Amino acid sequence: MCFLFFVPACLSAQTLDWKAGMYYFFDNTEFGKSTLTDDQTMTGVHLTPELGIKWENNHGIYAGVDLLKKSGTNDFIDDVKAVVYYRYADGKNTFYAGAFPRKALLKNYSAVFIQDSIRYFRPVMNGLFYQSDGDRAFFNVWLDWTGAQSETMRESFYLGTSGYKAFGTLFADFQAYLFHYANTRPSTPTFNVSEQFLLQLSLGVDLAGKTFFDRLDFSAGVLAGLERRRNTDNGTWIPVGAVLQLNATYKRFGVENLVYAGQKRLRLYKQYGGNFYWNTPFLQNEFYALSKWQIRLFNNKQVDAKIGMNLHFSEKTILFEQVLSLTVELSGRAIEQRKTFE
Repeated sequence: MCFLFFVPACLSAQTLDWKAGMYYFFDNTEFGKSTLTDDQTMTGVHLTPELGIKWENNHGIYAGVDLLKKSGTNDFIDDVKAVVYYRYADGKNTFYAGAFPRKALLKNYSAVFIQDSIRYFRPVMNGLFYQSDGDRAFFNVWLDWTGAQSETMRESFYLGTSGYKAFGTLFADFQAYLFHYANTRPSTPTFNVSEQFLLQLSLGVDLAGKTFFDRLDFSAGVLAGLERRRNTDNGTWIPVGAVLQLNATYKRFGVENLVYAGQKRLRLYKQYGGNFYWNTPFLQNEFYALSKWQIRLFNNKQVDAKIGMNLHFSEKTILFEQVLSLTVELSGRAIEQRKTFE
């Protein structure tokens, strides 16, 4: 009986929090001239309500749902993803465990790693994420379990890490991940266990605050990788290439440029497609350039709206893409429950 009175005395103040988000996307790709990917329009809206309990200011448990309604379909809701996770944040360290929103956690990964459609249709990470932030520096490591082994689904997961460190106007950064694509249970004889590994190492110059641009940075790096399909002849490829990036922002206007030149990648794309590759399909060529131009229509604590045009240079032609996004994020404190005994 004494134990029942002792437990509340050990508990700190608890706060019931709530979050509500909406994310609308319109992405029209005019890729009809390409032989590497499909021409399509992706459009829809996500609704993401969450409730959580916080304690000691740093700890929290949250539960909610991500509801996707694709534009033009007859279904009331096209996809439902559960959101249940623990979060720790103390200003320097951030840790997630469970099923949590992907959002900006991997925003430093470019299209050579993760293309935009992953945010549209895979908004929830299932696994772990840890990041340590320092003085103009960060380091993170993460696990995203993307396939639970069953009779019809192959076991699959991403294991990644990235980091950044500035030295005056110079900086160094890296991004990396390993994707493991296993078999079903029971195993299917025609399925081969496969992996792909990507690593980009870059050096750059950050001139933010040195010119009239709000953001101005340039970097050059090496993109190395390994793609393997086990137990097959010539089943391993180790492509290498160079990546150049130039980003600039002035007030509401921004441009992001990326160039890849090197060996062809995505050797298994025809067999596995997006189930195995989350990066842009244009890496099947020896040269690819992407230029994103955007105007920020709204940008405050609650609303972020952008409209833009992407130019893709591939297969000796220019391909166009029009993009519109609107993000609304609200949060607040509903009830604060304090401990009964001091």
